[in-house]
This record gives sequence, C-alpha cells and structure tokens, in this order.
Amino acid sequence: MGALAAELVFGVLLAPQCGHVSTERAPIKLLLVDDAVFARDFLLAILAEVESGIELTWRSDYATGLESLQGGGFDVCLLDYQLGDRSGLDLLREAKRLGVRLPIIMLTGHGSAELDHEAMRAGAADYLVKGDFSAESLDRIVRYLLERTRAEDARRDSEERYALAMEGSNDGLWDWRVGEKEIHYSSRWKRILGYEPDELPDLLESWWERVHDDDRVRLDHDFDGHLRDTTTPHFENEHRLRHKDGTWRHVLVRGKAVRDERGRATRMAGSLTDVTMARSRDPLTGLANRVLYLDRLEHSFHRAARDATYRFALLFIDLDRFKNINDSLGHDIGDELLVAIARRLEGCVRLVDTVARLGGDEFVVLLDESREPDGATRVANRIIEELARAFVIGSRELFTGASIGIALSSQHYKTPGELLRDADTAMYRAKAEGRGRFVIFDGAMHARAVHVLSVESGLRRALEAHQLEVFYQPVISLGSQRPLGFEALVRWRHPERGLVAPCDFIPVAEDSSLIVLLDLHVLKSAATQLRAWRDEFKVDLSVAVNASRRHFSRAEYSGDVAQAIEVAGLPAKALRLEVTESVTMDLPETARAQLAALHALGVQLYVDDFGVGYSSLSMLHTYPFTGIKLDRSFVAGLDGATSSTEVVRAILAIAQALKLEVVAEGVETLGQHDALISLGCTRGQGFRYARPMAASDAAKWLSSKL
Repeated sequence: MGALAAELVFGVLLAPQCGHVSTERAPIKLLLVDDAVFARDFLLAILAEVESGIELTWRSDYATGLESLQGGGFDVCLLDYQLGDRSGLDLLREAKRLGVRLPIIMLTGHGSAELDHEAMRAGAADYLVKGDFSAESLDRIVRYLLERTRAEDARRDSEERYALAMEGSNDGLWDWRVGEKEIHYSSRWKRILGYEPDELPDLLESWWERVHDDDRVRLDHDFDGHLRDTTTPHFENEHRLRHKDGTWRHVLVRGKAVRDERGRATRMAGSLTDVTMARSRDPLTGLANRVLYLDRLEHSFHRAARDATYRFALLFIDLDRFKNINDSLGHDIGDELLVAIARRLEGCVRLVDTVARLGGDEFVVLLDESREPDGATRVANRIIEELARAFVIGSRELFTGASIGIALSSQHYKTPGELLRDADTAMYRAKAEGRGRFVIFDGAMHARAVHVLSVESGLRRALEAHQLEVFYQPVISLGSQRPLGFEALVRWRHPERGLVAPCDFIPVAEDSSLIVLLDLHVLKSAATQLRAWRDEFKVDLSVAVNASRRHFSRAEYSGDVAQAIEVAGLPAKALRLEVTESVTMDLPETARAQLAALHALGVQLYVDDFGVGYSSLSMLHTYPFTGIKLDRSFVAGLDGATSSTEVVRAILAIAQALKLEVVAEGVETLGQHDALISLGCTRGQGFRYARPMAASDAAKWLSSKL
C-alpha cells in the first residue's frame, strides 16, 4: 500500500456498481457578498421560483466576504461593485492576491463597459447587471463557470495534490479495485470513526452507509466525474461521516484512479483526513464556528420535523459600535474584545445551547428546547444587558452593545437556511429601530425586504435613466424676505408612478451604497445650476446639499466635492453641506478628517436637524461647523408653546456665542415667521415662502423676488 499511496492522490469512494451513483445535479454553493440584505432576499426569491439547485450564502461586508472566500466551501461568488465603504473591486483584487481560485462574478448597477472591463482585468470571471438577470440565466452562467474552473483547477493542481498524497499517508488509507465489494481500510482509517481494526468490515458499504445524506449528491458528482473523465487527474472531496458514537466527523478525502490502456479506471486509492476540529471551532474565540453551528442547527431542524412538541430558537447577534472600536484602537484590541464578548455570551445560555461566531462581529445562539417566545426573549434581554456593561481591555474601558434578531422554529420552514435568514432579517430590523434591542421575526419583514429590494433595483435604473431630478427650496432673509439661496432636494420622476416622494426611496438609498451615487448626482447638478443662476441674476446665492454619513467613511469625499465645484465653476463658499449629528457620533476620527478637509476647501458646513439627536456643545466647537439648521419640530411649536420658544431662544443664544449661522426650517405660518424674527433668527425656509420647485419654476420665482 505504501508505494501505491505515494503514487496516488487521495479520494472518497462512491461505487457505481453498488447502485449509489446519482444522476441528480450537485447543489452549487453560491456566495453573495453585498452590503444590502435586500439583495440577498431578492436572489433567494428568484431562485425559489425555479429548481436551480443553487444554495445561497450571504456576507454583508468586506471583512466577512474575504474571510469566506479564503475559507472555501463555495463554488461561485457574486460580488457587488458597491460594497459599503469599500469597493468590491478592492475585495476582488485582494482575493486574487491571496490565491482564491473561486470564480467571482461582479454585480454592477450600471452595465458600464469601462466598469465591466475593469472588473475583468481585476480577475472577475464574468459580470451581471443587477436586476437584469433571471434565475435561469444565473443558473446557466454559474454552472458554466463552475465546470470551467474545475477543469482548470484540476490541471493546475496536479503537482500540488501529488505532494499532498505523500503527506496524507499518515492518515487513514484506503485501496479499492473498481467493481469489487471489498475495500482495504488501514487501522487508522477505522479509528478515525471510532472503530478498532476488527470491528468494521472491509466493505465499500461500511464507508458509504456512514456518509451524511446532504453530502451524497456532491460525492456522487465528484467521484463519478473522476472515474469517467480521464482528463481530471485527481479527486478531492470533503464530507461528513457518522462516528461510532453517533456524532459527525468532517473528513477530507483525496485519491486517484489507475487506468488501463483503454482509459478505464481499474483501481482507486487514497487517504482520509479528520478535519473536524479545524472545521468546527472559531480559532479566535473558541466558540463553535459556522460549520459546527450549521450542523447543530440542521440536527435541531430535523428533530423538530419528527417531533411536533420540540421547539428551538435562533438568535442572530450583531455588535453595535464594534467597527468604531476596531478602526480607532486597532485589530488587536478588537480581537481581545471579541474574546471577552464570547465569554459573556456563553454565560448567558445553558450548556445544551450553542453559541457560535459566524465571522467578524456576528454571533448566533441556538437555543435548544426553547419555550417560545418567552425563553428566547429572556435570553435576548440577558445578552443585551450583559453586552451593555463596560469591558475592560488592558487599561481601557470599552462599551459596545448588541442588536438581536430572533427566529422561532416552525413547521412552515423547509430548510434550516430559511430560519437563519429570517433571524438575520429580524436583526437588521432591530438595528433600524435604534439598536440595543431585539426583534422577533414575522412574515411582514420578508415581504418588506422584497419590496425594498424592488425599490433599490428601480432606483439603480432611475440613476442610469436620468429619472432623478433636483428640486430647489428657497432660503430667505426673514427680515427682507429676499432670497439668499436654495436647498437642493432630490425627487424621483418615475415613468409610471409619477413623482415619487423622498420618504419612499431615500431610506432605501441610505441603507445601501446608492446614497453615495444619489448625493453626488444632486451635488453636481445643484452646483452647475447655481452657477448658472449666479451668472444670470448677478447675485451671490448659495446652495445647500445633504451629505449622508456614508460619505464620511470614504476618504475621497472631499475630493469629490472639490471636483464638483471646480467643474461647475462655483466658489467653494457658495456651497453648504448639511450633515446630521450622527456623523460625528458614529465616525469620530474619519468624520474629523473629512470635515477638516472640506473646511480647508472653503465649503460651509451645517449641522442638519439640530436639537433632535445627540446635540452637544462639544460637537459644535470640536468640528469646523459654519452654522446649524433649526429643526422643524421646534419651529412648529412657536405658534403658542412656551417651552418651544424657550428652547429656540437657548439654541439661538448658543449659536450667537459660537458665531454660528442659523437657518430655521419648516416655517409654515405667519406666527412662526414673526416669532423667529422676535427671537433674533435671521434666515429661514419653508412652505410660508415657497415649496420645493423644479429648476425652471425656481428660476421664475427667483426672477420675481429680485
């Protein structure tokens, strides 16, 4: 056996003579890396329409996407070009640099030839335009790339796998003459499964009957492909085998067929390696990893299918503010914090429950025998309370928190993956509702996710088709009521629905990278339009443009602004960028650098909706703000509420002391107008003076006021 093992690369046996060969197509493991949960739900929805045989796994950011690509276990990857604050192209290049051979399909929103060529140069196997493909076309492209890549990898890896055969000779060895019932197993092979040499018969069925049901199709496909195809020099597969004690062992098998002069396989031999520990534990925290967690989830799922009285629950946990800690203090501190969090999570559950780390700052908990919904909600509350307490890492006291989505077991679930998907969806709802809380999944969430993804796809097309239009609302001098400038506001002129209200699409854009493209479109359009008005009316007007917090995690934002005003020929001081208070709260270091660069450029910086969030004096004098927007909720109370009057008086006094300009927004009545003047506010905007108008109407209004 020794000489033969040195000659052959390892393999797993699924003998066609024993009647175990399947003609079914192997399920394809498809990895989606996209920062929008709605993209995942959209793909799941279209794949559910046909029997595609594609199993989808989702990663929502750069770090976990790269970790999954490096970790393997997937056949093809769909990668979004806009990946939050990082570029999908950057992830593609890094994956290729690290030797990832997985075929990667780039998802784009524009169908730009230049963008597509750039993706292909970076190593993309293909590209697709979001919203312009069906389940059938996706299935066809994925299967073509998978087969092409397997053929290329087999040729490229022949020498590498030959070397692995030598290394694997110390693992469990096997040797089989094709067509026979008997097979030789080494003693080590049997002991990996918990058997002594004389306990397990040397029969092919001794191996095959222990293979996990979900792994058999892929084994059939891989094994038969190697037996039939003389161009595939090696065979390799990872699957699960049932141990003597009833648990599952993850094994990696490699092998090679010996062929006669006509190319027919006459003998196969190779080795079996136990990779259970490597596959089941997160190396940083020691918690269960994704593989072990999914195994236990699957076990609970099938138990619930057999026993109607059995209940379990999933908790999907995402840490709040962890990225800020990681970015500002470094990955070493971040890793120590993750370990400390893991220990607290273990203290919140019973020994029969499973705590796992899926990657990055995402954790999951499987609650066994959960009495729904009380048991799950009690544990969720306990976790939220524990993670809200301070962590002492070195000499630092750090604070984080958790948003938790809960999915309860139910007979309507067809796969364990659906349960995990719904827990993930509920977690995102918890984050949207303010973080530091839990949400139990209900069916309306999935319907909402599909709707929002539809809006996102439509919005991408709207950007390409120039359906987004900039409206302008005047900002006036309250005393003279002469125009000082405008606020630029985006509107979507839909070809079928007409003018779509901002509240129907802005939140969707803010939850994805689309807000970056949308804001830049408004910025460039408004800068160009304002320059035209300044030239036509010979008056120094300004224009205000909203800047989403997503911009402030992009180092190139100040450069984008500089380019926009340079192209338009607009003085920097004529542009007013309005940012929310959350920018300075959530991104303190990156926000400081971006705001400083914009200030140096000469752009005016305003705090939008001042007074309704986390307003503080330290924020106003720490960052280079020029002025503030007095929130409409305070203005609305000036018609009679004494408390609102005093709040506005205090805000104006603070602004005067710090030499900040104030613009009151939402002025609708004469009483509000008069009250603002009496309190010393000099600038305002609102329906009292003019509604947001298309550029042509704004020009007419401007002409009548000058």
